[in-house]
Amino acid sequence: MPIAENEIKQRVLHGDPTVAPEFCRVWLQAVSRTFALNIKVLPTELEEAVRLAYLFMRIADTVEDDRQMPPQVRQELLERFVRCFDAAGGDADEIRGFLDALPTDWVGDDHPDRFLVAHSDLVFAVYRKISPALRKPIDERVKEMCGGMVHYALKRESDGWFQLGTRQELLDYCYFVAGTVGLMLTDLFAEGTMSTHRKAKLRANAVGFGLALQLVNIARDIPADGVRNTIFVPEDICQARGIKPRELWEEEHRPEAAQVLLDLVRLADREVRAAQAYILDLPWYKFRLRLFCLWPLLMSQDTLALLAKDPAAALAGRVKITRSQVRRIVWTTTATCWSNLMLKFQFGSRNNLLQKHLREAIA
Repeated sequence: MPIAENEIKQRVLHGDPTVAPEFCRVWLQAVSRTFALNIKVLPTELEEAVRLAYLFMRIADTVEDDRQMPPQVRQELLERFVRCFDAAGGDADEIRGFLDALPTDWVGDDHPDRFLVAHSDLVFAVYRKISPALRKPIDERVKEMCGGMVHYALKRESDGWFQLGTRQELLDYCYFVAGTVGLMLTDLFAEGTMSTHRKAKLRANAVGFGLALQLVNIARDIPADGVRNTIFVPEDICQARGIKPRELWEEEHRPEAAQVLLDLVRLADREVRAAQAYILDLPWYKFRLRLFCLWPLLMSQDTLALLAKDPAAALAGRVKITRSQVRRIVWTTTATCWSNLMLKFQFGSRNNLLQKHLREAIA
């Protein structure tokens, strides 16, 4: 554990009453180094709100994703977590009830996600200090996400496995865990600064922005998800390629599995076009907002190209773009983010490269 994280952890465990703001900043880095880098480009007030929103959603996702707890236990925890949110920025009694219901060993857990959940009262302590106007969309979307997890995701587990049946179920799942994020970001971005017409244009593609990033993650993480008995690839997509979902990792089914992966790439690419339109509709002078959205999108597009270029290799291990690619994205977008014409060129070159790889895969 890095020195900064260990110091914060010890302060938390010793009950330091001043640690909450530092805990939120440092622990974002602990649970998502990529997002921690990305968020720094936002204006200060938005940075704080988006950081807290991400931590809340990470808390919900950690609970929902913990296969060591029975589904009914996770459902109860998510329902408790939803009740923590109120107009004042968090109900102290409900927060304590949520914390008391967690596994006791999470309090000092070495895993940063579980430690975050066990000390989520510190996130609420900072959350109470931001403006009610910014808390409102976070409250709404965190509750919606948790509701989707409770009434949708947890009901699709059997034999210790999570499995989706249809393409529509996949899109519904992605809506709850990522489309809601796109809508929340839109409300936060537009708060007091954008016209009703502009906000309506953004909302038209906000869900697509979230879905694009989530679908790329799902396509990229097929090998890693299998290790934890999770299959987001719908059964109907697998059946269309003559394969069962639990055969995706078997060497003898690699050709069919590669075609399944390419089908996911095509599905993600459709949402990528909506994500591109979303960014182009952000005001050109809101360059910080554009950069915040551009970096993960272009990284996702570069990942899609890698998946399409060699799907069989991607199924054998997690595909990841290089650090030099990340640096190139940051450098180029810093110079081009203000121009829709230049952004369309960047989008178009990636769109064309992906289509080239997909055509070659068919041939």
